[in-house]
Amino acid sequence: MLHYDITIKSQIATKGGGELKQRKWLIELRKSGKMTQLQVANESGIERAYYTQIENGLRNPSVNVAKKISNTLGFDWAIFFEDECSEKRQKPKPI
Repeated sequence: MLHYDITIKSQIATKGGGELKQRKWLIELRKSGKMTQLQVANESGIERAYYTQIENGLRNPSVNVAKKISNTLGFDWAIFFEDECSEKRQKPKPI
């Protein structure tokens, strides 16, 4: 298991003129551990296609899956949900 201190949550990447909320920190963790998407998916007990969608920001993992991926790559699973929570807190509620 790899252990890292994650300071970068997510970054916006453009794809075909649109925005894709790619999890570059997750890609960097995987690559620094010299693992393929298939290896992370297999060790986490999920399909490679699903893991790829999570990496690319197309899907959010369930808490259970977030914990499995974080155990494989060695980081705090809650980081998957920190951006989402902070974005919700920053949006003003209509009166």
